[in-house]
Amino acid sequence: MNRRIFIARSLVASLVLPFWLAGCSTFDPSAKVLPPGPRAFDFATDTLAVPLSEPGLEEKESLAGTALRGHADAHVARQFFLHARFEPAQPPPSVEARIGLVREVLRRSPTEASPEGRRVVVPGYANLREFSRLQGHLLRAESWLACPCESRVPLLTKAFVGDSGKDAAVAELLASTGINRPALVRLYRQHTLHYGRSLLVFGAQAAEGEVRFTAYDPAAPQQPVQLTFNRASRVFALSDDAVNSGTALGVDVYRR
Repeated sequence: MNRRIFIARSLVASLVLPFWLAGCSTFDPSAKVLPPGPRAFDFATDTLAVPLSEPGLEEKESLAGTALRGHADAHVARQFFLHARFEPAQPPPSVEARIGLVREVLRRSPTEASPEGRRVVVPGYANLREFSRLQGHLLRAESWLACPCESRVPLLTKAFVGDSGKDAAVAELLASTGINRPALVRLYRQHTLHYGRSLLVFGAQAAEGEVRFTAYDPAAPQQPVQLTFNRASRVFALSDDAVNSGTALGVDVYRR
């Protein structure tokens, strides 16, 4: 390797590594073991029905804005799975009450599920899918206020990380989905600072030579997508997007 390139990479890595260690997820087998989730994630009821782009925003919104919007929607789906309970037999709440309920769900922990007796009760709706169809504007507005801001520092550091990062992501996704804990992941192009899209991974199947993860993609809310990791080639692939698949596709498990 050219000496100047090596020095430049070492310098950048030394500058961003502390931030990466603080904000980026690496699988640690000795970390706190979370209890299993109460049930399996159901794509038909636990996802949002609203599309990413609202009418009139397609031409104004950048690709980066669309990616962050998808990340916020995946965050919302995870929060409602962990902390909400829907009671369709009860009368719907007022506008002010709906706002308060959504805010309470979004402010809770993104990693520890609420016990059944302490879940936020959302009356008048059968599930998140129905709630988002009728109150999508409310969820969208509140999610932008609650969803953590993204940092590009972790992605910059990943340009200097080898296949060990992929192994860590696969191990963490297998561990999370194995105990009914949907995992929020960000897809990115290696060696660039570009976020592609965010997924909520809720299922996994280990086949010969590969692992197949099932995920909710807010950009395609009609049906689940599949994120596959080939153990031999060490390549991630996304079932519905050939552009973002292949050797350039990286996966970052997002814990916040």
